[in-house]
Amino acid sequence: MGRAPLVFEWIRVGKNRVVPAISLAGVSRRFGALQAVRDVTFDVQPGERRAVLGPNGAGKTTLFNTICGDFPPTAGSIRLFGTDITHLKPHERTRLGIGRTYQTSLLFNGLSVLDNLFVAVRGLRPNRFSFLRPSRGDDGMAKARELAERMRLSHLLDAEVVNLSHGQRRQLEVGMAMAGDPRVLMLDEPAAGLSPGDRPELLKLLRELPRTLTLILIEHDMDIALPAADIVTVMKDGEVVVQAPPDRIEDDPVVQAIYLGGGH
Repeated sequence: MGRAPLVFEWIRVGKNRVVPAISLAGVSRRFGALQAVRDVTFDVQPGERRAVLGPNGAGKTTLFNTICGDFPPTAGSIRLFGTDITHLKPHERTRLGIGRTYQTSLLFNGLSVLDNLFVAVRGLRPNRFSFLRPSRGDDGMAKARELAERMRLSHLLDAEVVNLSHGQRRQLEVGMAMAGDPRVLMLDEPAAGLSPGDRPELLKLLRELPRTLTLILIEHDMDIALPAADIVTVMKDGEVVVQAPPDRIEDDPVVQAIYLGGGH
């Protein structure tokens, strides 16, 4: 299957300058004596698909959590479509348009697929603490059904999440992250634990996400990351060491040395 054409939804300021979806400038994160992320600077353009790769301990997840607000940076700045979000709380960043999944599943196992999606939709609305059951015509329930269809889970609306396959759980997590119609979707190892048979379905789902949505993913599986990405950022020891299009990554000598186990 060929890669989708690179089409960005640009946001322009003046005649020439494009405002990045995410802009990192000198971002660092320290935990005591440990420098987990060091002076990371790069831009992700609107509509871009960016994969962040690297060995365990490279700082990928810490960088991810820094962008999402779980670990505010100890140095540097983060901008979302030009707005400084460096010191905002995670829920404030969510309201501004960042959606995310976690490496560890955070689903409600005792609820159905539809109920999980409805909770995700309801949690972003002013009446989220209401205990009233939704009516048949509730727009939040309609939104949940729409998300299920986009994630190819319509046939499992009434299924309890505990009975889903691992691949279906990952699809549901992406759907829940999409509940707030984010402008930037951040996926933390969406292929983790998937069987070889589940991976093509996930890749197809990622490729079909609209280009109005900017996608950033951490992924160890290159069979998922490279076909899904426009640009790949490779990290090692908390720093960015390579940034290149996917067709240049596997043959890059630095990548081979630190990630694929090859030599220079």
